[in-house]
Amino acid sequence: MKWLMLFFFCTLAINAGAQFNGALPPKRGIKPDTVWIITGKRELGPAYRRFKMDFTLDARQTIIGSQRTKIGGIRVGLEYRRVHRIGIGFYGLRDGILNGLSGAVELNGLPQIDSTITWAKLTMSYRSLYYERVMYFSRKLEWSLTTHYGIGKIAGSYTRAGSSELQTLPAQRLQVLDFSSLLYYNVTYWCSVGVGVGYRYVPSATKEIRDVYEAPIGLLRVRIKPGKLISSIWDKDTKNLY
Repeated sequence: MKWLMLFFFCTLAINAGAQFNGALPPKRGIKPDTVWIITGKRELGPAYRRFKMDFTLDARQTIIGSQRTKIGGIRVGLEYRRVHRIGIGFYGLRDGILNGLSGAVELNGLPQIDSTITWAKLTMSYRSLYYERVMYFSRKLEWSLTTHYGIGKIAGSYTRAGSSELQTLPAQRLQVLDFSSLLYYNVTYWCSVGVGVGYRYVPSATKEIRDVYEAPIGLLRVRIKPGKLISSIWDKDTKNLY
């Protein structure tokens, strides 16, 4: 996690510098920058920041096997020209994000792999690259589409009918690909809450593994804007930017 913290502080420094640059008035004769959203071209205004930090707490509800479970995660990256966000994410089952990405889910059977399995405990963790495209934004609302591509690891243990002997499922590497759509509400100028839906694929896995791990996902996100919060200390107009 040391390099993650280093990345965090580096992007925060970049963002802080951008706050100063963005606060400068536009030069005469230069048209304000615009971006495309679903309602057409949107003017960004003279004080917008070309680069911002993107830090998000990402909680997910999903299904592993036949069991509903939670995936916790964090995203760290950069926002470019208000509508493009790119970075890295870290995800794990249940409390795994707080426990070295080693969370697990317990199942009362695993018929997708073997009908004789009567109990199983599965783990999954992955790291991903993400891209999020903002399709609409206003002072209070924002709608975006996101895709993740990651590399993960699954493992587990199980018991069979008529036996208490614990057996191990060999650890496997797999690709993770998911798509989602989110609606954000800006609670304050530096914090937004988002809800959404999506679907997770594991394209390179066997059919049995896909049957266990491919599933819809429900999302709850809290997006923090530390650079904006810090810059508002000396630039009160920052609170009016969205």
